[in-house]
Amino acid sequence: MSLESKPRPKKKGRTIVFVTFESEFAPLGGLAAVMKILPREMARFGLENCILITPFFREITRCRESLYKRIQRTGLSPKVSFGGRMYDTEIWFHTDDSGFQSFLIYSPEFFQAPCDCSDPCNPRTPCNPYFNPSNPKGLLDDALFFCAAVPEVLTAIGRTRDLVLNLQDWQTANVVFTIREKDEIVSATCMLTLHNPYDAPIDDSDFSKISSEAAWGPTVLTRTIPYIEGPLTTVSEIFAKELTEEALHNAVYAPHLQDLFRAKRVLGVNNGLFARPDLPLAAIESAEKENVKSLLDEKRRRRKELEEILIKKAIKGSWGHLDLSGFQGPVFFMFGRDDPRQKGYDVLAAGIRETEPGKAMYIFTPMPGDEGTDGLRFLRDLALQERPGEILVLPFRIEPDLYKKLQQGSSFLVMPSFYEPFGGATEGYAVGTPVLARATGGLIQQVAPCTCASLSRGARELSAAFHGRSAPPTGFLFREPWMPVGEASADWRSILSCDYLDQMPGVDRLESRMNIRLFSSMVREAAWTLQDATKLYTEQQPAYGEMIYNGFKLLEAFSWEYTVREYQRVYDQVCDVV
Repeated sequence: MSLESKPRPKKKGRTIVFVTFESEFAPLGGLAAVMKILPREMARFGLENCILITPFFREITRCRESLYKRIQRTGLSPKVSFGGRMYDTEIWFHTDDSGFQSFLIYSPEFFQAPCDCSDPCNPRTPCNPYFNPSNPKGLLDDALFFCAAVPEVLTAIGRTRDLVLNLQDWQTANVVFTIREKDEIVSATCMLTLHNPYDAPIDDSDFSKISSEAAWGPTVLTRTIPYIEGPLTTVSEIFAKELTEEALHNAVYAPHLQDLFRAKRVLGVNNGLFARPDLPLAAIESAEKENVKSLLDEKRRRRKELEEILIKKAIKGSWGHLDLSGFQGPVFFMFGRDDPRQKGYDVLAAGIRETEPGKAMYIFTPMPGDEGTDGLRFLRDLALQERPGEILVLPFRIEPDLYKKLQQGSSFLVMPSFYEPFGGATEGYAVGTPVLARATGGLIQQVAPCTCASLSRGARELSAAFHGRSAPPTGFLFREPWMPVGEASADWRSILSCDYLDQMPGVDRLESRMNIRLFSSMVREAAWTLQDATKLYTEQQPAYGEMIYNGFKLLEAFSWEYTVREYQRVYDQVCDVV
């Protein structure tokens, strides 16, 4: 039977193959960020032979001109059997300055998501590897074809033995089957890393496109996980726990996977840093001697730079405006793709409504998601009608230099996420910006909370598992009160159903969700925490400076070398130690 496992690879001389649907060549979210760093760090710290395999979304990669120019043809063009037909492919490769190689699979029939890099992005050309407007239901076929192509690519480039394939998310999980059916692959094993709780339906007719064998299950992960060797991994210790213990995951996103999670075990391996520390060494050394004046001076300088940018530069397509000149309060900054089922832009917007006007300013940079800019009209209304002069919204992909200045010059990063497998709090610490976050996922590990009136019992108890009660604070955490599991599950379903899309015109996301107890509880806690953060910033600048220093020091807890060692331990479990 071809679904029988291959012989185990030998530990000595093995090749780690990172298989990922999203990459730096076609990025959208956190997976691309991890895949840009982890494989290279695995080669550097682990002294492992590593490569990466990914689809070649040519139109998206063209927009990254300097990267695109370094991608070369291999001259290899393997055929791929898919759905009873043979398809032409072409293998391209990219070698970075360290010598690390990525192999990209090009097909004229697949991976054709468009991109024109306009700001704001045209909905017909969204630069999104997971979505092609001309083929809205094509993601499963793209993913399955990629899984069918991976063994052909490995064979073509001569990598056929002692392979550990580290698959990323459901889009690549079916490689566990296709690798077993490729006779030329001599010894190989597959492990799976989950960066989110998502899965996809699949039926026998879809599965038959890549395999003539039988595997059972209504979804990709229910079929594939039983064949994965070793434990499953995910990107933080707390998210591994939440996948089986949080109602959002065990009752809403992934109830069908709970038995498999328990049987396989989910191991959390914390990511390292995604941003280079960027604060003057002299200011850090001064803060180590309990003098934070230099840090505060540097922060004021960065705030002044941001103020000048916002005054001098009219940002086309923005909603609202800010004039920071003479304003002494904090600036809160929220960034990231607008995913209405994860990010919580509406939580922060509703929380702002419940705070006193004139005390703080807010900058939002939501990259529109599936709902486009229409889905963000609650932010437009907040900026233009409800809080004019206090809110600036940039609803498009912003240029890197401006993004860096926003991070550096803002007073706090805000992350009110429904869930966050790892999270980007460390990005703030690296540039001297404390973080205000909902206590969930990796954010619990990354934010040591300030002990203040708004720190709820739930947030305090979650934090205590990773930070002692007297840990130096790096920001603020909020968490809604505990609810009975049944009620919480029902409310999560209501939130994630996004049923406002089917209601009469004029009913937006925020209005619809404010009637849900769980959501309104989050909003209330967020508002109280915004008020406490504002008070600390305006009345206790030395404490704010200490918070900057504490966050910078907490960066030492997140090391890619540690991440590499933990993954190597998992790889060792599925290899012959020879």
